Order: sequence, then C-alpha cells, then structure tokens
Amino acid sequence: MPSRSGTAPYAIASILPQVDRLWLFLDGFDAVPAYAVDERILVLRSQDVGDLRANGKFAALFGDEESCTYFGVDDDIEYPPDYCATLARALDRFRGAAVGVHAGLLPRPVTSYARDLRVLHRRSDQDRAAGVDLLGSDSVAFRTDTLRFDVRTWPEVNMVDLSVALEARRRGVPLVMIARPSHWLRALDEDQDDSIWAGVLRDDTRQTELGRTLMALPRQRLPRGRLRALAYRQA
Repeated sequence: MPSRSGTAPYAIASILPQVDRLWLFLDGFDAVPAYAVDERILVLRSQDVGDLRANGKFAALFGDEESCTYFGVDDDIEYPPDYCATLARALDRFRGAAVGVHAGLLPRPVTSYARDLRVLHRRSDQDRAAGVDLLGSDSVAFRTDTLRFDVRTWPEVNMVDLSVALEARRRGVPLVMIARPSHWLRALDEDQDDSIWAGVLRDDTRQTELGRTLMALPRQRLPRGRLRALAYRQA
C-alpha cells in the first residue's frame, strides 16, 4: 500500500533475485511505481481485482493455474539471500506441509486472540522445526499442488494468517515453523499505526471467533519440540 513506499523497494530488491516471478499486489495506487517495473514482476491492482487489502498477497492463486512453490512476503521486510532456498528445502523435508518463519500457537479454548496468541516471532532464533497453529503470511511457503485457495471467497480481509491456517487445517495440511538463527529476517519498519496488528489490539472480536473455529478443527500432529523466545509479543 502507498504508506509502505519507503520500505517496499528494499523488500522487493531482496526477494526478486530469488524467484522466477513476483506477483505484486498494489493496494490503492494510482499508477505503478518505478520500483515495481521489472520483467519478472507481474502487477495486480486493487482497481482490477477488488478491495482485497492484505488478502491480495495471495491473489495470484486464483489467476495462475500453473503449479509452483509459492512464497508469501511482505513489503516491510528484508529477506536474506537464502530465504527461498531454505524454505524450499523445508518443503522437501516436510512433504505435504506448509512451512514458514513467523508463527503462533493458540490454546484451547481461545478467549481472546490478542491475549492468547503465543508469538514465535520472526526475529527469534529457533533450534528445531516444530508444528504450529499459525504461520505469518509474511514468511510462508507451500507447493500449490498441496495448498491452493481463492481469497475472494474469504469472508474477512486483513485476517490472512488465520484464513490461511483455516484453509490448511481443513485440507489436512500441517503448518511447520522452520529452525533459523535470530534476526534472519530483518524488519524494515515495525509497529506502524496502520498495521494489521494495531487493529487487532483495538478489537480482536472477529479474530477470536476465527481462532475458536480453527482450534475446533482436528490438527495434523507434528512434534512441537522445545520452542524458544515464546514470550515476545508485539504491543
């Protein structure tokens, strides 16, 4: 979105060399910015595909039927040079799963999504992979032969992590957080006033409902292991 124009060029520059093509959703732009002009970048505009907001990062899934490895990325994170290769190796190891970096665990029952969510933050080091309830859509990967969905059918916008988790659990696709060193992904900006998490802290009613729906579904069992830096929570 336009308020990320200061960080988006750096995020794109970090991820573009690692992929064959980059689907870029422009939310509310009057014109395609210069940093989005590249033969490998395929632009989707909100004026053409609808007011998807954050859901738009997966809009390519309803327009491209070709099988691929799909990496979810955000416009305010700098990705390391081995980001895609590392997640692809994890997909080879955990066949039939989706894998990622930023993750979360929810209890049963969920009383408040904002208060109950145990965040395994992207900045934390983790010495082993583990099954989780949620993966951050800013750092997730999956094979489209395993997981494919149409965000236009989602009842909510800007609840992407929960919506992806629901899609995966309904299909029996486990979610796996990978091992990694601390600060493997670098935030270019954090805690913006217009961030999705800021909205959750103001009112998490609908997220709590979706969290309860998620945790009522059977979970594909994977070892959670010994998870580190559980206490970190955005505020």
